[in-house]
Amino acid sequence: MPAALLLASEGGFTVTGPHVITSFELFGMTWNLTETVFIQWIVMLVLLVVMLILTHKMEVIPKTKRQAAAEWLVTFIRNMVDTTMGPKYKGYTTYIGALLCFLLLNNLMSLFGLKNPTSDISVTGAIALITFALTQINRARTGKLKGFLHAFIEPMPFMLPFNIIGEIANPLSQALRIFGNMVALGNFAILIPAITSLYFDIFSAVIQAYIFTTLTMAYISGAECE
Repeated sequence: MPAALLLASEGGFTVTGPHVITSFELFGMTWNLTETVFIQWIVMLVLLVVMLILTHKMEVIPKTKRQAAAEWLVTFIRNMVDTTMGPKYKGYTTYIGALLCFLLLNNLMSLFGLKNPTSDISVTGAIALITFALTQINRARTGKLKGFLHAFIEPMPFMLPFNIIGEIANPLSQALRIFGNMVALGNFAILIPAITSLYFDIFSAVIQAYIFTTLTMAYISGAECE
């Protein structure tokens, strides 16, 4: 279910937000605990438990399938970062690994009868904003103030408004891509058999998480100033 639902009414359509599980007062404000937030807590808890299990009592030479699986996952993510971003960006390995696992599990929540948090535009938008921030930080870090500002007028000064639009469009398209695919998948699943739906659920979840993560790496490393 998407973050904003269009409900038919006599006057047309009514736009509602995500389902609110409960509300509470804090610091003079009303805070809503939505279904999307609650499921993300579940996702984070599951990831924490899985990582604790995989890394429990690790040895120099792996003797268990559990440790072998953990080392394979770390190697896979390191290779992703090295191939897409380059060796000097190995410091991003932890974030990229966490992002990939977080998105993948969020995308798969429908298999357990829960809402995919990534079908909420506020979730994908927030993660895309993190990518945008990291992109600008990397540009400022590698080009300093002069390089950071000059990047917006390349190759000619008249390109300034187009470059600004492009910078804004990157996280927007990134957020809408995974959001749109997750919403479309939920609607499409109604029209196809259960076994086929299961295949598309898993396939799309993996592909969309991988694409989002790959774009994140490309945007960050691509913002480097010479």
